[in-house]
Amino acid sequence: MNSFRSKLAVIFFLAPFSFCQLAIADSSLSNESFTNVQFVKNYDGDTITFNIPDAPAIVGKNMKIRVHGIDTPELKKNSCPAAQEKAKKAKELVHSLLNNAQIIHLHHIQRGKYFRILADIEFDGEDLATILLEQNLAVRYSGGKRDYNWCQESNSTIQVHHNRNTILPPKISGVYIWPPPPVQKQTQKNDSK
Repeated sequence: MNSFRSKLAVIFFLAPFSFCQLAIADSSLSNESFTNVQFVKNYDGDTITFNIPDAPAIVGKNMKIRVHGIDTPELKKNSCPAAQEKAKKAKELVHSLLNNAQIIHLHHIQRGKYFRILADIEFDGEDLATILLEQNLAVRYSGGKRDYNWCQESNSTIQVHHNRNTILPPKISGVYIWPPPPVQKQTQKNDSK
């Protein structure tokens, strides 16, 4: 009897989290925007916590959002001093910009490689990712292999190479299609008579 109660308690405890994941993982969210969100804090340059007004607290309060399309240096104690310095600068810049912003919007919300929530972050008409890239505090990143080193003296030539050998089907408008469309071969007509 105790085993049954334990299992029931676990199910009741996990049910709200499952509902939360289903609500956020809805594929239609990629075209959605959340307007006038509230900045709470940022862990580093690309992981930011927001409150989303008019959303139930379970899905709208203290939501960690990762900036889509970029990667900033990590705040790791075992990284080199140059990487730690860039990570601190990125964190301070993001905190300053978003903490002083009048209005913040989240656009193109989707799930990322590790099931994290990704979004384009716009504040006061500016794109956060673009600013971080311009300040050399981020690199473009879309989930491929990371081929750069924040410890390099000059990060002006940082390149990220993506693995083109994928088993995933092609995308159309950001959505994987299955089965893949057939490859159409162009044939030349002979007009010789």
